[in-house]
Amino acid sequence: MKLKTSIPFILNDREVTAWESPGRLVLDYLRETEQLTGTKEGCKEGDCGACSVLLGRLEGSEVRYTPMTSCLIPMGELAGKHLVTIEGLNLESLSPVQAAMVDCGGTQCGYCTPGFVVCMTGWLMDPQRPVDSVGVREAISGNLCRCTGYRSIKEAGDQVVEKLSSKLSSENRIGELCQNEALPSYFETIAERLSVLQTSDGTESDNGVTRPLVIAGGTDLYVQRGEEIPDQSVELINTGEAVGPAIEKEGRIIVHARMSFQDFGDDPLIRAAIPEIAAYNELIASWPIRTRASLGGNICNASPIADMTCLLLAMNSGLSLAGGSESRRLALKDFFLGYKQLAKTDEEVIETVSFSKPDSNTLVNWEKVSKRPVLDIATVNSAVRFETEGHLIKEGHLAMGGVAAIPLYLVETSKYLSNQVVTPEFVFSLVDIALSEFEPISDVRGSADYKRLLARQLILAHFLKLFPDVISEEVIYAAL
Repeated sequence: MKLKTSIPFILNDREVTAWESPGRLVLDYLRETEQLTGTKEGCKEGDCGACSVLLGRLEGSEVRYTPMTSCLIPMGELAGKHLVTIEGLNLESLSPVQAAMVDCGGTQCGYCTPGFVVCMTGWLMDPQRPVDSVGVREAISGNLCRCTGYRSIKEAGDQVVEKLSSKLSSENRIGELCQNEALPSYFETIAERLSVLQTSDGTESDNGVTRPLVIAGGTDLYVQRGEEIPDQSVELINTGEAVGPAIEKEGRIIVHARMSFQDFGDDPLIRAAIPEIAAYNELIASWPIRTRASLGGNICNASPIADMTCLLLAMNSGLSLAGGSESRRLALKDFFLGYKQLAKTDEEVIETVSFSKPDSNTLVNWEKVSKRPVLDIATVNSAVRFETEGHLIKEGHLAMGGVAAIPLYLVETSKYLSNQVVTPEFVFSLVDIALSEFEPISDVRGSADYKRLLARQLILAHFLKLFPDVISEEVIYAAL
C-alpha cells in the first residue's frame, strides 16, 4: 500500500499541493500526473541529464536554485520549494539559451535538448558560477547527446556567454536574467510566495510496521531500488533546513553530513583546507549529481570505491553519530566492518564529519583511475594527507579504494609514514608495505593483478606530485 502525504510546493508559476508517496520520483510525477513531458526519461539513473530540473530553496530572503536530475528526487523533498521544468523557462519568444541552441544547430532528435537548456539556464542563475566558456561546459557536464557530437551545443553555450556575460555582474542574477528576457518575470515573485507557503516535512511513517528507509541524495538508492521506494515508508533527511557552511572549532573543520559534494567543493573553508577540491569534484561526478550526492550518503553507502569517502579517510576524519541511546563519536577508519557492514545501529545517522584543520605544511592529494577520464566509477582510487617539514613527513595518512571489500585506510602504511624523510628508497619501501595490506579481487572493472598495479602507480603518483624535486619519472623507470 502506498503511503501518501500532502506536499505543497510551487511548480513553475503555480502553487501545487500534491497528494503523493514521499518516495515517488519527481520524474514520474511530472510525466504521469502533471503531463509535463518536456522532462524526458532517459537512463533513470542520473547519468544522462535528459530529466534535468531546477529545484529552488528559500535561503534567507533569496531563492537558491540547483540543477538536479528528477529521476533521483523524491516527491517529499519538494515540500516548500520551487520546482522548475523546461516548460517553466518558456517566454513569449525564445530565451537566449533556447535561441542559441536553434541558431547553432544544437539539437537534432531533441530528446536531450530540454536538459541542456535547463542546466545552462541554471548555471546563469547561480552567482557563484562564472559566465564564460569554461563555465558553460561545466554546466552541461551531466548532459549526454547521441546526435550532435557536442560541438554545436558548445557553440550555443559560447553564444549565450557572448550575449549575457556583460549583463550578469551582480549577486542578483535572477533579476538581471528577467530584465534581459532570459527568465520569465514570475521568478522575481518566488521568494515571497515560498515564504508564506505552508509545509510539512514531506515524510510519512506507517506506525512502526516497517522501519523507514533513510534517504539523503538518493544517488545510489534510487538506482538500485527506484521501483520499490514509492511503496515504502521513508525518512527524507534533506527536507529540513538548508545545510550551513563548514565551521572551524578547536582546530577542527566540521561539516554537516547532509552537505552535498557541490557545497563541500564550494565552501571557502574547505577550499582553503583542500585547495584542489573543485578539481577532485569534477572528476567524481557531474554538476547535477554533485548537487544531490551527500557526504554522509557516500560514507554510509560503504562502496569500496567511494570517491569522497577515500579522501575523507586520508584526512583522518571523525564522525559524530546521533539517533541511538546517546550521541557518540567514531573515527571514520573504524566505521567499516566488512562489505556494506557499518559500525552503527539502524537508528543512528551520521550527523557531522570533521578533520583537523590543515596548515601551510599540510599536503593533500587524491588520485583516481576509471574507464572514462571523468564522471565515472573508479577502478582504483587513493588519497593521502602528509604533515610535513621540508622533506620530512611528520605524520601521514593513506587511503585506498577498489582493492578491498571496504574503503581502506592503510594502517601499517600510515604508521610507516610518520617521521620519515622522503627519498626514492623510502617511497619504494612504502609501496611494498602498502601492497602487503590488501589482496584485491578480480571484478568487472579489472583483474586483481591490474588493481595491484594501479594501487602501486597511484601511490607513486602522490609522491611525484607532492615531492617532484625528490622523486621523478626517471627515478621510477630506473627502479623498474
